[in-house]
Amino acid sequence: MPYIRRISVADAADTGYPDYQAVFVASPESTTVLAGFLGNGGHPPLHTHDVDLFFVILDGSATIRLGHGEHQGKAGEVIYIPAGFPHGSDNQSGAAEHHLEILIPGVRPGSPFLTPVGSADDVQLPAATPYVRSSTGPPTETTRHEARWVLTDESMGARTARVTAVERTGPEDPGTPATRDNDRLIVVTEGELTAEIAAQPAVVLAQAVIVIPAGVAHRIWNPSATPVRYLDADIPAPDAYAKLAAGQ
Repeated sequence: MPYIRRISVADAADTGYPDYQAVFVASPESTTVLAGFLGNGGHPPLHTHDVDLFFVILDGSATIRLGHGEHQGKAGEVIYIPAGFPHGSDNQSGAAEHHLEILIPGVRPGSPFLTPVGSADDVQLPAATPYVRSSTGPPTETTRHEARWVLTDESMGARTARVTAVERTGPEDPGTPATRDNDRLIVVTEGELTAEIAAQPAVVLAQAVIVIPAGVAHRIWNPSATPVRYLDADIPAPDAYAKLAAGQ
């Protein structure tokens, strides 16, 4: 499988909504990742998903409608939207907005990607509520070559993933390849990251997604003095698939 997927409007197609193009970037069993390109004046209507959503703004800004409220979203933010919560977006900024939609767990074949709703009053809001996080302010964790900002909190409803913003400085050694029990999703937002996945070396530029399935040996590092920034998501496989893998 290709472990590295680019995020490019050249791959996108019209969604049927004005000034809005999108492309599916990755869809392993644990997550579905969609890249959206919202032009000035783009206005996707309110809708819900059957799974949790992490809305990652890569470039530009837009008004994110969340139930009866709204949030002025900007680049660098991660917005958690729980399953069943109505949301949409509106770009009146005068410039294009680019984002990723990371749905967890992945949308199963044959299931609807989204369900349009007329207004927030048309659905019963879930107990979990949206929240916004960014990598501004003091980091949550620091090591010699890393500063990390934890962007998810189980107590606030993000049950299915741990998402962390990372700034990695160098130069540093590659280290030893390792595996994870969960799928790993890395979104490079600034700079370039060096990786080796299943013994395949690669230099990953900004505006790219790295998809590393559970059990695949890999290592990532920054050999340069220039910092690199990325989002690091640790995503458990859905229970149904985990049971199959275990032979249950």
